[in-house]
Amino acid sequence: MVRRRRRRGPTAAVRITRSHATHSSHVHSDLTWLDFSDAERKRALQVVELLGRPETRDELGLGAIRDAFANALFPGISTVQRRARYFLFVPWTFRDAEQRWAGRTDALERARRKELQLIDPLLHAGEKDGVIGSSAKANLRQVPSMIYWQGLARWGIRRIEGTREQWGRAVARSSGTAIDDDGQTVNATASWWHASLPDPPPGWPETATLTLRPDEADYLRERIRENCAGTMLAALAERRTAWTEVRFPWDLNVPELTEAQRTLLEHAQRFSERMHGAALLYNHELAKRRDDEEAEADYREELEQWAAAEAAADPGLAPLDALWPLLGDLGSRHSPQTRHFVTDWVTLTSHPGRVVTDASLVDRIQQREFEVKKRQARLSFIAAEETWRGAAGAGQLEYRWNSTQRQLLDIVTPAEA
Repeated sequence: MVRRRRRRGPTAAVRITRSHATHSSHVHSDLTWLDFSDAERKRALQVVELLGRPETRDELGLGAIRDAFANALFPGISTVQRRARYFLFVPWTFRDAEQRWAGRTDALERARRKELQLIDPLLHAGEKDGVIGSSAKANLRQVPSMIYWQGLARWGIRRIEGTREQWGRAVARSSGTAIDDDGQTVNATASWWHASLPDPPPGWPETATLTLRPDEADYLRERIRENCAGTMLAALAERRTAWTEVRFPWDLNVPELTEAQRTLLEHAQRFSERMHGAALLYNHELAKRRDDEEAEADYREELEQWAAAEAAADPGLAPLDALWPLLGDLGSRHSPQTRHFVTDWVTLTSHPGRVVTDASLVDRIQQREFEVKKRQARLSFIAAEETWRGAAGAGQLEYRWNSTQRQLLDIVTPAEA
């Protein structure tokens, strides 16, 4: 293909820095604009979107199936969680608030301020990987309790169901947790937190770090063992040595998995691999329509690699007709339309080498996007098409593995006793 020389635009791209948590639910990226071409600027924006929206884009309506697999493999984990010690930071903060501010109507706001006060000690301790609010600081909107609230319940650390706001109202009605002269809890009925929650270390939160103590790691391991038994999360949490980080959970050798767990992981892998082609073709078609020859060529190359991998895949591994009863057992809330789309895609790509040239595949993807996005469908409406910045849901599904792996390694490798 002969590429046309593209016009140089105004100052364009890019220095990109990452901070794992800001006021938004996405990874924060800072851009410094220098003098580059329009094409380079577009590629920079594509990188930003890929970095900043891990598994959050759902252009083709696969989120219900994705989440069913993620919840079964790694319960209590979300994509915006960062480090395992926040599973303790939050209940320490809220348990202290229950004792200090019982009867006050502003307990939740006071707890929020305490959460913000964790940021500077962590940064001063030299923590660089996973400090929530490292960039936003006092302007942080999504504080750790918002991010970890549901996971704390799933792991059995938060023992009372309810929202943060309901917690605040309960504290306002409470007379507090009874403490004796030695500082021991006498009556914990007012507390929302697990009775065996370890105490924070001396000097906390001013001395806070993200490294777990051995007793804290054992506590989290016990909570996972009791509340998430039979999952890949529980199997890996029992390890006592770290592993080399991998991109996908199926890239890790896990002989500890039961046969049922292995079958679940195989189906998750094949669904991720099969449907990645649809995401790539969606972005390839948008690149064509936007006359972005560089992006089009890149997506074409990725599609060719995808087609070669699919042609070599074991056809007997995780057959599609076994997927639907498995998802039923997992409680997946996907719609009949989603099932039809997945089935159509797998059928139409039975000869994956035609993925770039078969117009019926683009037609089916366009139909599906309109079904999901309506007036925001980029392949159907020019105004929506203009919102594309080089990548939209182009990453392969990894089922929250990036967040899971980081937090599991925290548990597996605590500080030395």
